[in-house]
Parts: sequence; C-alpha cells; structure tokens
Amino acid sequence: MSGVVLLAIAVGIALLVATIAHYRYWVKRLTVPLEYVLEERIETPDGSAIELRRLPPLREHPSGEVEPAPEKLPEALARPPVLLVHGIGINHQNNDMLPDLSLARHLATAGRDCWLLTLRTGRSDARLRERSLMRFERMARHDLPIGIARVLELTGAPQLDYVGFSMGGILLYGSISRTVDPAQLRKVVIIGSPAIVKTRWPLVLFGWTRFLPWWLVPTIPLRLAARMVAFVADVFPATPLHRFVYNPGNVERGIAGASMMTIQDLPAALAYDLACWVGRGGPCDVDGCPVVERLEDLEVPALFFAGAADHIAPPESVRAAYDAWGRDRPAVDKTFVLLGREAGASEDYGHGDLAIGRRAREEIFEPVEAFLDR
Repeated sequence: MSGVVLLAIAVGIALLVATIAHYRYWVKRLTVPLEYVLEERIETPDGSAIELRRLPPLREHPSGEVEPAPEKLPEALARPPVLLVHGIGINHQNNDMLPDLSLARHLATAGRDCWLLTLRTGRSDARLRERSLMRFERMARHDLPIGIARVLELTGAPQLDYVGFSMGGILLYGSISRTVDPAQLRKVVIIGSPAIVKTRWPLVLFGWTRFLPWWLVPTIPLRLAARMVAFVADVFPATPLHRFVYNPGNVERGIAGASMMTIQDLPAALAYDLACWVGRGGPCDVDGCPVVERLEDLEVPALFFAGAADHIAPPESVRAAYDAWGRDRPAVDKTFVLLGREAGASEDYGHGDLAIGRRAREEIFEPVEAFLDR
C-alpha cells in the first residue's frame, strides 16, 4: 500500500510540475508585450485603484513597423485626447490587442493622443480585500470620473473623446449626468455595449445566484482558464463557448490565442451585479435606476456599433441605448451601425471580434477615426 501511495504522490507532483511548466511556456509564447510612454496607477477614494496608459501619436513605416512620432504631438494636443475603456473580464488591451490589430494604435497612428483606462476589475494584482469593492456602482462612482478627470488634468484639455467597449460603454451609461459631466465629453463611441441584458445561454445558468448574498457568489477564474487553453484556441475554434464569445469565422488564425492572454477574472461582486441583470432579463441599472434613464437629454454626438451575431450584447440591447440617447433632443448627432452581412459587413460580428475581427480595421477602426475627426 505504501508503494501505491508513494507512486500516486509522485504522479501528482509530476502532473503539477507539468501543469506549471505548460502554463508558463504558453503565457511566455503568446503574450505580446506593448509599450506606453506613461503608465500610472491611481488610488480611488474607496480603497481600490485604476490604471492609465498613454499612447501618443505614432507613425507607421511601409514595412509595418510602428514608432513614436513626436512631430505629430502638437497637432494631437490641439484636438481632444481619446480615452478608451475596456469591457468585462479583460484589461486595457481589449482596445490595444496587438501592434497591428489595435483601435488605440490605429487612432494614435492617425495622430490622436490616446489613453487606455484599466478599471479595477481589469487589474491582475487586485488584493483579496478589494474584491468586495468591485461592484458596478463603485466603478461608475469612482473609476470612470477619476479616469476622465485625470486625462483632462494631464493634457490640459477641456474635453475628451470617449470610446467604450462593452462594459466600458455600460459604465458611461451609468455615470453620465451622475458622476460624469456630459460637458467633459466631445464625442462618444460605443462598441457592443448593451443597455438591456437579455437572458441567453450560458448566462441563464447562473442567473439564480442573484438570490444569494453577493459574498457567496464565487469569483469566476477566467484568467487561469483562458491561459491554460489558449494554445488550442485555433485548434477547436467552433465550440459553443467560442461562439458565445466571438464569431470564429471572423478572426484570423493565431489571433485568438494571443487575445486570451488579456483575459482577467470576473470578480464575485461584479458577477453578482451581472447575475442580477441577467436574472431580471431587464435593464442594466445603478442603485436601482435603469441606465437608459440618464441618456434621454444628452446632446453629445455618438456612434454605436453592434454585432449581428453578438450573444453577449445582441443588437437590440445596444439599440436600446442608441434609441434612448438624446431622445429628448431630436437634433442630436447619433448613428447606429449593425455589423452583419445583411447590413453590408464582411461577416456577422460576434462580441470579441468587434475588437479583433479580420476586417475590424476597415469596418470599425476607420469609421471611428472618421467620426472623431468629423
């Protein structure tokens, strides 16, 4: 018996060592390091922290190499800075995935001064005691207004252009005219940000957790899971889970694995908020107030994108925000773009491919650039 026990222990240790080696190897191989001229950590009044990264104007050589373009900076500073805010379960690289597949770097190459905000939920170094602070309402109260104010302070600009991907847009819905002054925003771009959460598989599977105290809802370890399976992202790209997150047919081979290195855990507190929205099958809210109720009097020009095959933010849920935006201001400049074949796009976009789609540059990045420059 002792021999069997020792063998089992040896096998267990060997498997553990192999797992750790596997994890480290693929993280090192698939992680794409990106550089910024400024990286700043900002403490929030409630005991958490956010991060800001600056990507000033760039120039792209015919070879594809990109480098800083200081000669473009004076012109960039004459225009509003651009703040890009990521979605749920990911970090700032949501909008800066790869050197040649990045909305932020596209805008920087076009001569814009870009800033990437990392919300408290996007940090991988969050302390255990911070988990209770990762509620949607706290991010709307602190993270977004602090990030906006800091960019305006550092640049001296009176306004900025805002780009929100998924939760980055929902946070703006919940913050504007509440903790964010609309006068601080010159233009707004919304990419796949629902105002109403539709109950769809697999979200319906954890909708029941809204009946629990939030502290009994587990943190969902997306970061570890994503990094462990990233190496097969291109081998088995068409599973139901893959299709829930993005349209595999709209992502070039080799992109999905690198993008999974940016995935972060879904904290218990935020998972509880999401479960409440899913369980009710209704609007996203802050303190019981639907976020769309604060959009009706807005005059800020806005551009909305929705993926025709997006299961996380279906077109009708993004359209609800578009319809509410400036409803009481008929002259407001707003546009809704449906990214689907029937609407003239190359593919029916899912959710994740709104950032990494094979033709995202032509169908999203360039229209965003044109809208902000208009």
